[in-house]
Amino acid sequence: MPTFVHPLWGYALDYPDGWVWAEQGEVTAFGPDEDKLNPNNLQQAAHFAIRPELNPYLRPIEPLWTAYITRVSIMKGAKKVGASPLKAGKLAGYESELLMPAKQQRRLWVGLLAAGGIILHLMLTHPIDEKATFQAPVSRMVQSLRFVAHTDDLAQNAAGVPLPPHYRPTAVESVLADTNAEQGWEAWAGDAPLAALQAFYLRELPQHGWKIAAYYPFPNREPDIRFASFLAQREGAQAIVALIPHGEHPIRGHLAIRLTLGAKE
Repeated sequence: MPTFVHPLWGYALDYPDGWVWAEQGEVTAFGPDEDKLNPNNLQQAAHFAIRPELNPYLRPIEPLWTAYITRVSIMKGAKKVGASPLKAGKLAGYESELLMPAKQQRRLWVGLLAAGGIILHLMLTHPIDEKATFQAPVSRMVQSLRFVAHTDDLAQNAAGVPLPPHYRPTAVESVLADTNAEQGWEAWAGDAPLAALQAFYLRELPQHGWKIAAYYPFPNREPDIRFASFLAQREGAQAIVALIPHGEHPIRGHLAIRLTLGAKE
């Protein structure tokens, strides 16, 4: 079976030979037919979808599950029929089969799995007569879910700070106001979701030998904090990694890094 690894969020799963996947914003959908991966086409959609969510304050999973299943029920016009524990390797959470309106002749299953500071929202939807196509393969996919230790073949800046895929150098003034290159800042522009970038650096900074001395998530409980940032230390050097929000639905992030040599650990 092929393996899918999300380069930013770091989750991985095995999916059936011949199946395809597509990213739609923060959602990655898998299925046997590319034409049925569109989640907005309710009558034709037939896929298994994953939407990660950052949980930096480690909120308990129970209220997150209640909010998720309630929101899905309202959006899809489905009825909640209780929940069961769900476990996949080291990940734990809940699952439920929702009752769709009889006239739609569709099946809807949802799950939620927690892994430290990341929550995985799971959804399976398909016509009832395609249950045999999806039931066993998706069950195996869910059980194969795990998180990788690091992303392979990442680019780095000159100081050894990892860079997210597909980010391109840019003038720091274009992404971070009131700064310039003379102050030691470097910048990269990109369109990855800001939450995914935070998950990326929480995983990859330690993997590249950087100790995270401080982390300020975004959105933050303190309204004055306008972007996500990390204070990282390694071998007498200190780096500030700033993730600057732009856009919406989802909020995306640019990157700025400032290195200070001779900093004490």
